[in-house]
Amino acid sequence: MQFFKPLLFILTLFLAKANSFSFTIENRSPIDSIQLKDINNLLANGNTKVALEKLYVFVAEAKKKKDTALVIESVILLANISRDNGDYQNSNKIFNEILPLIKNNVEKIRYVYFLKGGNFQLDNQLDSAKVNYEKALNFADEINGDKNLLAKLHANLSGIFYLEQDYNKAIEHSKIAANYQKLIGNNDIEAGILNNLGGIYYMQGKFNEALFAFEEAFSLVGFGQSDLQKKTRSTSYINLAYTYNELGDYKRAFEFQDKFVDLNDSLQQELKYKEITEIESKYQVATKEKEAAIEKSKRQSAEMLSYGLGLAILILLGGIFGMFQLFKLNKKNHKLLIFQEQLMHQNRLDKIKSESQAKILVATLDGRVEERKKIADILHGNVSAMLSAANLQLYAGGMQLNGSIPTEIEKAKSIISEASLQVRSLSHTLISAILLKHGLAEAVKDVCENSSNTTVVINCESKNMDRFESNFEIKIFNMINVLIDNLLKHSGATIGNVKLEQLNGMLQILVVDNGKGFDVDAENVTSGIGLSQVRARVEVLKGVFKITSTENGTRVYIAVPIVY
Repeated sequence: MQFFKPLLFILTLFLAKANSFSFTIENRSPIDSIQLKDINNLLANGNTKVALEKLYVFVAEAKKKKDTALVIESVILLANISRDNGDYQNSNKIFNEILPLIKNNVEKIRYVYFLKGGNFQLDNQLDSAKVNYEKALNFADEINGDKNLLAKLHANLSGIFYLEQDYNKAIEHSKIAANYQKLIGNNDIEAGILNNLGGIYYMQGKFNEALFAFEEAFSLVGFGQSDLQKKTRSTSYINLAYTYNELGDYKRAFEFQDKFVDLNDSLQQELKYKEITEIESKYQVATKEKEAAIEKSKRQSAEMLSYGLGLAILILLGGIFGMFQLFKLNKKNHKLLIFQEQLMHQNRLDKIKSESQAKILVATLDGRVEERKKIADILHGNVSAMLSAANLQLYAGGMQLNGSIPTEIEKAKSIISEASLQVRSLSHTLISAILLKHGLAEAVKDVCENSSNTTVVINCESKNMDRFESNFEIKIFNMINVLIDNLLKHSGATIGNVKLEQLNGMLQILVVDNGKGFDVDAENVTSGIGLSQVRARVEVLKGVFKITSTENGTRVYIAVPIVY
């Protein structure tokens, strides 16, 4: 059994949500309270645009009234919204504007410096972040202050000192943060900070201190069943495994590695099970709705039929012919109503089935990606390292021989070198090393260059591209690979262009070729595995997928919300 790559340090940035902090304002009118509550509800439901429009009006009215307290509260909310949408510079600009208004209020000014430090840290301006955190601590009352805020300040400072490799200060602030969490009884958060503390000790080579911190973190979460407790326990297991390995206790190391693998597999299975259960539940609800609708339609038909018969009896008094014509008309209308309702519910059920199939397909693809990452990680991080170590051992052994080196040793070294090359190649095939190291833009550029030949040239262009969340980059990379593969195999094109652009929180992808085109509505196209996977992936990511194709070429456009 081989060890996985260690999960030794999880740098957690503690921030307050945009609507999670408000100050008590004396003599606030009921209308003001209702307006702010409505704005916070809009934010909680994701209606940021409408919330901002209302908030700007609210701020203007507060300034017009010269209500300083109300201006402070509403402007802090405005700054937090900018922060939550990634505009850290504008958020800090807003905070700076209200600092003169709160200079005599310790609680408010400490909180604003805390949020400013968070903005700088999210924007990778660590020195500025540190300065603002330390200003917040200067305003803090260590005895009677908000211990939760103090814990967050020290935890964030620990993360900054860790990144600066000032491990002693990082340890000092981690201990203070953990102590505050202990005082307020946040065992789960305290356990996460202790895992960070153990990670710092591990980086210093202080394995006994690291072991103590990891064991204490594990004891705090125990065998709790919340998602946070399970994730913390999983981190503790792998950290303990690697620490015991460094201490030479390989038996305990393997025990904790096995526990980590079992728990991690269980967590992955739970995620897949929840997705499948949700899909099945929606399908069952839709089916029951259809059955209920059909039954309701039958009852309505029976009621209408009874009404028609009663009416027919009344009309019979006036004439047999009139009754017969009216009965025929009612019967025809009943059939049409039933058919229309059945058609509507069938369309709804077909839509649910399509969504279910897409989610099941994406869940399967996600499972494959996770397995490929795990295998690539083992090959690159463990097997390759062991082969290199074996090769070095053979080299060292050969140097100790006074005389000619046996042919068997030279052959063994050659075999190990070849095996190492093959392992590295297989690892890169499973998951692109360029993607993991340099990001999506560079990985796509590399694929375009490697796919170009004397027959077809594929150009790549990227604009405003950053690094995104790892699994998101892998999903997008796989989709683009499918589109490039289709271009090479089926288009007959001589030129292809792949464009990537990050714009307003969306990733836009455009793949264009000058090939022969195809019928986008043909059955073999809509049911094709490659395009079905891409379409399903975009649908689950809540994005847009459009294909247009003529005899002069094909254009594929994708736009998905970015996951950072």
